Amino acid sequence: MAIKRKKKHGRIYREEYKSIRVDGKVKSIYVRSLGPENPVDKVPKPKPKVLDRLEHGSSHRAGDAALLWELARELDFVNTIDRICCEGEVEGISPGKLLTAWAINRAIDPICATELENWIPITDLPRLMGLNPTDFTKEAFLTALDFVCYEDRGSGRFIDFTKQIDEALYRRWRKRHPLHPGEKETIAYDLTSVLFFGVTCPLAELGYNPKGIKRRQVNLALIVSRQDKCPVTHFVYNGGRNSSSTVKNLLTRLMDTSIEPGTIIWDRGNVSKTHVENVESAGWKLICGLPKTSREVRNIIDKTDIPLDPNTFIHKRSGHIYADKTRGQLFGRERSVVVYVNQNQRIGEINAQNEALAEIGKKLDALNVRKGKWSEAELHKEINSIVDSWGKYIYTRVKRGEGPSIEWKYKTREMAGAERSCGKYVLLSTDESLSAQEVVRSYFEKDYIEKVFRILKTSEEMEPVRHRLERRVRAYMFVCVLAYRLLADLQYRLKMISNQEDTWESTDVFLRGLGMVERVQVRLGHQVKIWYLNLTKKNKETLRKMGLQNLLKESVDVDFKL
Repeated sequence: MAIKRKKKHGRIYREEYKSIRVDGKVKSIYVRSLGPENPVDKVPKPKPKVLDRLEHGSSHRAGDAALLWELARELDFVNTIDRICCEGEVEGISPGKLLTAWAINRAIDPICATELENWIPITDLPRLMGLNPTDFTKEAFLTALDFVCYEDRGSGRFIDFTKQIDEALYRRWRKRHPLHPGEKETIAYDLTSVLFFGVTCPLAELGYNPKGIKRRQVNLALIVSRQDKCPVTHFVYNGGRNSSSTVKNLLTRLMDTSIEPGTIIWDRGNVSKTHVENVESAGWKLICGLPKTSREVRNIIDKTDIPLDPNTFIHKRSGHIYADKTRGQLFGRERSVVVYVNQNQRIGEINAQNEALAEIGKKLDALNVRKGKWSEAELHKEINSIVDSWGKYIYTRVKRGEGPSIEWKYKTREMAGAERSCGKYVLLSTDESLSAQEVVRSYFEKDYIEKVFRILKTSEEMEPVRHRLERRVRAYMFVCVLAYRLLADLQYRLKMISNQEDTWESTDVFLRGLGMVERVQVRLGHQVKIWYLNLTKKNKETLRKMGLQNLLKESVDVDFKL
């Protein structure tokens, strides 16, 4: 082997050659390059940056799921359900965790039970609950329902723990959010129908919804606190039950709870002498509307004129409301009542009445002109068709003579009586210490329970109920109410930091914003961090004001393996 040197580009390079004999002659053959004779110092390569070695795992829906899990943890959902349903001894997967996960789903992204096992793994709930994503199966969720309500095979009776769970959760809530000193609970009670699929469940009966449509349904009744819109307890009834027929159930449940008697507010459809006396005997006060169909109520309305002045003005709520207290004979004795008038509605009703009667008068006059050779019987038939249901305000007569003729006039006394009741209503308050303004405001504010039903049916998509077994229908309704408890807690917290009376819309916006937040685990060299993507500065600040500033905080996990 021989080494030769060659100059290239101002530098000396070494090359290796070998000698071989060809036809008796020696020739040099190139083998390889040995590089420069005096190599320059090598420039060190830059060290790889941390981000050049970034690895990340899959992302999980974290913001809204983590928030609602934290609220459920503070309200002690899991421990309460497990303690009551399992007597504190849980073997296998906790039914409390499964039902809480289901309630979180219904609050933010409601889907049916068959799809839950696919939804849960894409969220952060398995990690937060310390469970494997494969633990959340359809059968596991349905079995969890059977812990809440099951049928005792020996007696054939249902063992339903929802009452005890409601009571425990209410006590926990009220301990965290106590009433003002000296204040007693004011609750609203109402019932709503829920559409049902299937015919085998005995709870599902034909009944009428608020629009008068007959359908197969179950009924859900709620007691909701006026203080913070928190549900106190709930009831599940057959679809044929009406609200009035459930009053005794309500009073029995209230006497079994730890609630100190306060005030019940309900609609005028529940009123009867017996119900009022039962409420008073149970130690509760009652605020309710009274139906105009009662002769006693009509007498009170006829005898009461409400001055339209600043002293009787209450507020403007779909019309200017004026109210005054008076006394009248009601339910066997003289009672204090409040009469209020919606002045805008009153004027509208009077105008509508006068318009309808004026039109009838024109038609009667026209009929009198074109009566021709009509018989008396034909005229009576035509008159009845024109007057229709307004007969109590119009006097009509067919006179005989040279052919029958029509005589009519308005009944001014009856018209004046109808005008006195237009837009006017009566409220009963068994707490006579309340002013007219306090009674009217309390009664009008009871519509918050309607908002609860609206949230259950729209945001949570509670209906139609697709379960077939009665025990599971009852437990499913419990899960829906459990989900509303989370939303009520969040709404209450947002109200406390914003000082707004109605923050349901802002609650929905806040949850939707957190629904975009994803948790991702990334490896930065030898370090693994948890990042939260899409968390806006505004939502981060809201969490801080709620005292949850560490909920979605970046953290490090050196032991984590991607």
